[in-house]
Amino acid sequence: MKKIISVILTVVIALSVSLFAVADGRYCNCGIDPVVFVHGFGSYSLYEDIDSKNPAQVFPPDSKAIIKSVPSIIDLIGNLTVTGNTKRSAEDFMKVLEYMMGRLACDKNGNSLYNVTIENRPLPTEDRHKTPDYSFDTQSDEITKTSQYSFYYDFRLDPMDNAKDLNDYIGYIKNLTGHSKVAVVCHSQGNTVVAAYLSMYKNRDVSKVIFLSPAYKGLSLIGHLFNSELDIRNKSDDLELYFKGMLGYSPSGQFIGALISLLNDCGVLPYLTRILQDMLDDQYETILNEELLRVFGTMPAIWSFCPDEYYERAKAKLLDPAEYSGLIKRIDNYHYNVQNKFESILRDCESRGMKFAITCGYDISTIPVAENPQSQSDVLIDTEYMSIGCTCAYAGTCFGDNYRQAKHSGRNYISPDKKIDASTCLYPDRTWFFKGQKHDDFTAAYTQFLTKLLLFDGQPTIDNISGYSQFMCYDDDMNLIPVKGADEPETKCAAVTAAESVIDTVTPDFVRRIKIW
Repeated sequence: MKKIISVILTVVIALSVSLFAVADGRYCNCGIDPVVFVHGFGSYSLYEDIDSKNPAQVFPPDSKAIIKSVPSIIDLIGNLTVTGNTKRSAEDFMKVLEYMMGRLACDKNGNSLYNVTIENRPLPTEDRHKTPDYSFDTQSDEITKTSQYSFYYDFRLDPMDNAKDLNDYIGYIKNLTGHSKVAVVCHSQGNTVVAAYLSMYKNRDVSKVIFLSPAYKGLSLIGHLFNSELDIRNKSDDLELYFKGMLGYSPSGQFIGALISLLNDCGVLPYLTRILQDMLDDQYETILNEELLRVFGTMPAIWSFCPDEYYERAKAKLLDPAEYSGLIKRIDNYHYNVQNKFESILRDCESRGMKFAITCGYDISTIPVAENPQSQSDVLIDTEYMSIGCTCAYAGTCFGDNYRQAKHSGRNYISPDKKIDASTCLYPDRTWFFKGQKHDDFTAAYTQFLTKLLLFDGQPTIDNISGYSQFMCYDDDMNLIPVKGADEPETKCAAVTAAESVIDTVTPDFVRRIKIW
C-alpha cells in the first residue's frame, strides 16, 4: 500500500510541476531547445576553504605556488643538464609538483583530501535560449551574453557523482526555460560526465548531444603514464613532428616549427631526450609511486581517462586492493558500466530518439612519450578513441596507394589526404574530422559549424549539413574548407616561405658550428 501511495504522489508532483510551468507562462514551444555546455578538465578554478573570508586558489596554481617552485625548477634544470644527478632531479620535480598541484589530491576513497572545491556560483536566472548565439570557448567562464548555460563541476571527482549534479542542473534549466528537453554540448572530460549521465538517466531530458574532442574512451597518454611505459629515447624526430603539429599551420606556427627542426638538426633535441630518459630510467617508479599516485592517481576523473587495454594493468600496478578499496569500487563502476558499455549506451539512446554528432581533431601525433608514438590525435586525445573506432595512418604518413576502405558500405569514408578511414567508426555518418585542430581550438568558424549541428531539425549527418564536408581544415583566413588530396601541396603564405628560406640558408653552417662546439 505504501508503495502505491508513493507512486501516486510521484505522479502528482510531476504533473504539478508541469502544470505550474504552463500556468506560470514558462512553457515554451519556440522550437529551439536550451543548450547546456559541459566543459572539460581544468576549465574552472578550485579553491581551498571556499566558505572562509580568504579562500586560497589552488588551481590554477597561484603566484605564491609558482614563486615557491622557482628554486626547485632551477635545481631541476641544473641537475639534469650539468651534474646528471637523476635522483636530485626527481626530488626537485616532486617538489615542483607538490607546490603546484599537491592540494588537489583526493583521499583513498576518491573524495577531496583537503577542503577544496569549485567556487560557489549562483544558478542562472535569465531565460536566454531563444536567440541561438553560442560560444563554446573552453577557456571562458559563464558567458551571460550568449545563449548556452554552463554546467560547473569539480573536474577531479567521480564522473558518476558529477552526472547526478548534471541531472539536477538540466532539470533546473528545463524549468527556467519551459522546455521538456535540452540539447547538450560536451567537450573533452565533459564527455565522460555526459556518458555517465546517459548511462543513468538515458536521454529522457536530452534531445541532442554534440560530443566535442571526447574523452569517453580515454587517452593513451594516461595508460602509458600509469603503466610506467615511458620512453623518449631517440624520439627527437617524433618530438619535432609533435610540436610542429601542435603549433599548427599559421605563419607563426610554421616558423617556430622550422626553428624546432633546426634545433633537432643541431642535436639539441636529441641531447634533451637522452638526459630526460636517464631520469625516467632511474627515477620514474619513485616519482610515480610517491607523488603522481598521491596527487593524480587518487582522482577518479583521471582513472576515467585510462583506456580499457591499459586499465587492469595500471590498477594492479598502483592500487592495493585493501588500501584503495573505496577508490577501486568507484573507478570500476565508471570503467565497466560506462566506458566499456558506451557503444551500447549510445545505441540505446539513439533508439529512444536522441540525436547526436561527434567531432574529432586529427593529423597531430600523440605526445611522444611511449614506445610507439604514431597515433594521430588532437594533441591530447587519440583520434581513434574520439571517433569510436576510426582507422588512422601513422602520424606524419598516409595510407599506401593500395589501401582499401576497411568496411565496404557503398560510399567512400577515406579522407582525401589518405590519413583517416572513417568506415570503421561506430557511426561514420555522424562523425566529423578537423585536420590540425588542437584540443582546445574553438574558432569562430568551428562554433558556426557546431551551431548548424545544434539547430538542424533532425539527425545531423555528413550528407545533410550543407556547406561542410566530413574532413575539414582551415585556410589562411581561418575558414573551414574541405581537406585537400594527399598529392595536393599545402598552401603557405609568403611570410612562411621567406622564413623557411632564411632558415634553410643558415642551417648548414649553424649546425656545423654547434656540432663542433
